[in-house]
Formats: sequence, structure tokens, C-alpha cells
Amino acid sequence: MKIISGKSIFASLVFLIVISFIVNNFINKDNLFVDRDKFKRISEKQDKIIGVEIRQQNKQGDKYLIIADTLEEKESKEKKVILENSLTTIDQKGVITKIYAGKAIITNNYNDFVFSQKVKITKKSRKFTLKTKTLTGTFKKGNYHTNDEVDIVSGNTIIKGKGLNVKKNGEYIKIKGKAILRMLLLQKNAY
Repeated sequence: MKIISGKSIFASLVFLIVISFIVNNFINKDNLFVDRDKFKRISEKQDKIIGVEIRQQNKQGDKYLIIADTLEEKESKEKKVILENSLTTIDQKGVITKIYAGKAIITNNYNDFVFSQKVKITKKSRKFTLKTKTLTGTFKKGNYHTNDEVDIVSGNTIIKGKGLNVKKNGEYIKIKGKAILRMLLLQKNAY
């Protein structure tokens, strides 16, 4: 009776592993060659970048941080950028503005925007919050508008209405349709 040594068992296992890798490699290459055209079509359609973080600063010293699940750039005159589930943070000399949007389309060298799918803008230092479905405007001029319902909280004032037109980052605000205005008054001796 012949006894098999440990070296020969080890050598056989290494040989089997190498053979299985080679066979597996040939099988995968065959499948890749069969579906190669399909693979190219899928990869050409998807120009999305997943997990995006963009930091910029303009000449005036304003800082921008954009975080999004996906980013897609469309080549056109407008240089369109499409973001999904984005959070844009703008620091303008210490005044922080945060903009949340399910979908954001930014054009004209990051100047014009269309936000949609649950838009929320907050300016914590000014105790300002705006919630709506869509918002269209320009960053440079600070003008934006919507025809959807809006929910605005500014300090101790709550405004609910339909349609909004804002000029110069809030210097002029107009609710287009009917609106409900509530002011929460502080009572010093409420006890």
C-alpha cells in the first residue's frame, strides 16, 4: 500500500485551482465576446458619475460645495449638468445657503438652474426655509420662481401659498396666488 505525501496533495490542489481559473477565464471570455456589442451600447449610454462632490470658489469669494448621488453632463451650448439627490451648500461671506433637490439641472456655466422633486432651501443665519416641488432661476442675479405650492418660514413668519417670484436673493418676494400668512408672536409672560 502506497501512502500519498502531503506535498503531492498540495501540488494537486494548486494544479486544480490553476486549471479552474483557466477554464473559468475561457468561459467568461466567450460570454464577453458574445455580448460585446450589448456591453458597448450600455456603457455608451451611461455617462453618469456616481457619488459626486464638487468644490468651487468664484471671484467674489463665494464658495460652493455640491454633493449628489449622480452627475451627468450633456454636451450642448448650455453645458447642461444633471444632478440626482443633490445638496448644494453656498457660503457667501459667512451666510450659508443649503439647497436640496431630488433632481437639479444646471446650465450656462453653473449659473442657471431648474430644481425639482422636493426642493428645500435653508439659510440658517436668517432663519429662512423654502419648500416647494420645483424652482427655476439664476444663481448670479438671485432671481427664481415657481408655480407650485410653497411653504416659507422666515423668522417668526410662515407663508403658505401657490406660486412664488423672488428677485435679488429675497429683496423682493411675491406670492402669485392666494397665500396664508401667520406670524408667531413671542409672549414674554406666557407662564
